[in-house]
Amino acid sequence: MKSLIFSALLLFIPLHSFAGGVIDEIDSLSLNDSLAYFTSSNHPNIYKEKGHESAYDRRVHYFRKYWAALIPTQVVVQNAGNMGLFSIGLGWDYGKHRQWETHILWGYIPKYDSTRGKLTMTLKENYIPWSIYLGKGWGFEPFETGLYINTVYGHEFWRSQPQRYPDKYYNALSTKFRVNVFFGQRVTKVIPNNHRMFVKSITAFYEISTCDLYIRSMFTDNDVKLKDILGLSLGLKFQLL
Repeated sequence: MKSLIFSALLLFIPLHSFAGGVIDEIDSLSLNDSLAYFTSSNHPNIYKEKGHESAYDRRVHYFRKYWAALIPTQVVVQNAGNMGLFSIGLGWDYGKHRQWETHILWGYIPKYDSTRGKLTMTLKENYIPWSIYLGKGWGFEPFETGLYINTVYGHEFWRSQPQRYPDKYYNALSTKFRVNVFFGQRVTKVIPNNHRMFVKSITAFYEISTCDLYIRSMFTDNDVKLKDILGLSLGLKFQLL
């Protein structure tokens, strides 16, 4: 009897090891391969039949795709442009030809004649209709345009007229938010693959911009000319992905 039990144990041990090895191999498969034909040189008779992607796999791929889209692809540094002496922020490019860009920037306005410096935030949308390749890694974008909304943090700026003033005392737009429009040009240098570390390309640009308040002033005051409401800003864009 003892001999029979001992023999059964000896038979169970290799069977258990064999089953454990197969489970480990199956668990190591990726989601895409989990339903594909499985074979092994050690276990040629073990296989899994082909099948369709499961609903779980589709959900995983869906969430991975759209979470990856949230990763910023650009870093932007800009001077002036009604968003502070300097601004820095992150950006995303998208579209069939990457012709659309969305930037969010934080800027700083020195105190100058006021009592303190101020912070700004800007949400910016760019459109670049075409790009010209100049050779040797250089590109030229002869025209870009877009709009952006920026705000200044501080109690001095209000979204609607404060109640301490008579109704329509200030017949003006909000001082809290400014809507800006711009156009400009850009030059891009693509960094060769063997020299890249964190940046794929560097773009230098200039923009001519104005805001809703300046446009309104030009139409309500005959002394304000077009050149008086336009401003120049310069910037650099670092393409990460």
